[in-house]
Amino acid sequence: MKAGMEPFDVPAYLDFLSPQLLAQLVAQGEPVRGVPGLVVAKGLQSSFPSLLTSEALAFVCTLYLRTRGQLRQVLQQRRDDRAFIDAVTADCVQRNSTRPYLSSEYETVIGRKDASGRVVVGPQPQAAPVGTPVSVPPFLAGEQVTLFGPPDSARLCINAMNALHRRLPSEPPIVAELVAASGQVPRWGADGEDSKTPLMQDLLQAAQNLKECFEGTLTLKDEARGKTYALAETGLSRPIKRIAGLALPDGNHLLNGQPLPLHLLDFALHLYHLWQQPEALVFYIPKLENEEEAAYLKELITQAEALIKEQHPSYSLGTIRLFVVFENPRAIFRIAAMAQALAPHFLGGSLGWHDFLASTARLLRNDPSYRIPIKADPNIVIQHIRESHHILVKALAPIGALKIGGMYGILYEDGNAASFEVSMVGYIKDVVTQLRRGLDGFWVAHPDFVRIGIALVQAWRRQQQDPQARDLHDLIAALVPSPTERDPLLAFVNSPDVAGLKESDPLYLRGVLAANIAPHSAPISDGKSDSLPIPKALTNSHPEEVRYNIFQALQYLADWLSGHGCVALPATLTNAQGQPIFVRIMDDLATTERSRWEVWAELHHGRFSLAQFSQILAEELAFVRADQRTQTRRVQVKWQGEPARWYPIAARLLYQLMTDENPVEFATELLLPFTLPPVRQAADPWAAVQALCPGRYRSPAWLDAI
Repeated sequence: MKAGMEPFDVPAYLDFLSPQLLAQLVAQGEPVRGVPGLVVAKGLQSSFPSLLTSEALAFVCTLYLRTRGQLRQVLQQRRDDRAFIDAVTADCVQRNSTRPYLSSEYETVIGRKDASGRVVVGPQPQAAPVGTPVSVPPFLAGEQVTLFGPPDSARLCINAMNALHRRLPSEPPIVAELVAASGQVPRWGADGEDSKTPLMQDLLQAAQNLKECFEGTLTLKDEARGKTYALAETGLSRPIKRIAGLALPDGNHLLNGQPLPLHLLDFALHLYHLWQQPEALVFYIPKLENEEEAAYLKELITQAEALIKEQHPSYSLGTIRLFVVFENPRAIFRIAAMAQALAPHFLGGSLGWHDFLASTARLLRNDPSYRIPIKADPNIVIQHIRESHHILVKALAPIGALKIGGMYGILYEDGNAASFEVSMVGYIKDVVTQLRRGLDGFWVAHPDFVRIGIALVQAWRRQQQDPQARDLHDLIAALVPSPTERDPLLAFVNSPDVAGLKESDPLYLRGVLAANIAPHSAPISDGKSDSLPIPKALTNSHPEEVRYNIFQALQYLADWLSGHGCVALPATLTNAQGQPIFVRIMDDLATTERSRWEVWAELHHGRFSLAQFSQILAEELAFVRADQRTQTRRVQVKWQGEPARWYPIAARLLYQLMTDENPVEFATELLLPFTLPPVRQAADPWAAVQALCPGRYRSPAWLDAI
């Protein structure tokens, strides 16, 4: 970037990439022939010559130039809205000093209008009219059992595409019968966002792999394993590409010295190469916050399709279809308006609850009484997301849009029958809960859950049609054979949903935000509201909850820095007999965000001391480094190989994310520079990032010494 160049196209991107780092990236990059002003990280074009053609990159740049003004505007509005929310919340705290949190008189930012009359958080004053009807294409009709995972590995891609054919060695015969009767194939959320470290080589390889999945040509010969991987002839999953959120820049493609938006680059390259295949032009869109941001995305699509039609007159405008992940507390109140803003491209929506909890904790960070559910709670979907599910169904059912729940990520240990059983109990509860709330499907974090998920949906549908049908009972009995586990599970399945708040309740809107009420000896109520449930598990400030968040987030950050975006971390669940059972929890960047905001709130509001936090962090570092294990804890990301290089940096970043007085909104604001060559390839990445991003990084002396 040239010194003194103003204005910066998207100033919000400077939160991620400093001017000094951008200048270094330009100096080390390679110009693209035929695309004036575009510089690409060294070696990318030669590594992906068929993907990063000059024509494709020119398409990307033209699309960016047509839409950058609106992108700049919506990201600036985000900044303004954050400042408004923080100021209003701080003001409410003063007036709430003598009011119980469960009082109907307790004030929050929900429903407040800014100077222009916009409701910044909360539903619009007037109910949105019924929107444009949604036409679901035949290839996506039916149940929406969706596997999520990154496509950067050919082996993972082929396993995801072939998930319908992945049978467990002990699969009960009833699973095969129900899957066959359903006639369904799974969906695959090919994730280029939270479950993938944004290393550009990997993202481009993922784009190439996904292109070959749609073309039916992807194969892999694994010499080390003596195995060849190929796509099945029938029953392939339906891939749906998830792109990055609006906030993330790409430091590997710089136009006139400024970073291109990562969401735009990934979307545009995919569209450019696969415009002839409608089945390929379905996208998952994460982290939109309101109808204004949805309008930007609609403009992006309009311009992109116009460019494609200029080059290919046979292209049909409106082919692109979208699923929106409603994972922000502002978005959950604006589902209908966002769907209408995206018509006719809107197809459906899902709920990403880890991101939802993290972004809600950030939004209400100045309110000491707001606390998200603890991470160790295995029943968050059942107990805390009910109102959000109902809002999703109420908004989308009238227009015929698809309604999808969230992720089940509690995996079992291979060869551990007790682990399989406790994992199945949680899975069945989550699936039944989401189906009884009117959803069309859900996400799973591993291929082993796909066939069981399809079977559960089919058995549930049969029982809804015929209450005397035994399929669901028999399936549960086959998956959970122990009466100690099975009988309470069947009682849950045959019981009504958990109680919640009515829309007329004064506390309903706060209930939508999944507030975890601080424990009291008895529920507090002023007589005007139904009392919210008081959690009986650990509190957010309990040392073991803080330790659990540190232990998991530390390993995840080391793994993310090593180049992975998701990892199954060991944890324990308590079975019906009260025994701790090892399982694996699939963590991605969203789960780490909710961990850091949960701990940050306890430190910031004085419920947990910095000294205690530092002691636990030091103990967990020692535990991980020595690869210790106990009856309830094991290390998954070992302090060896590539992670050993990154653990000291992961610890510093974790400390900063959880203790800064004014922390960055997204962890990627601190993480992203470590994906770029000037930092990542440096002999000392921490020293390099401090030099290239002055004043942004800090850590205590005791951590610098590790």
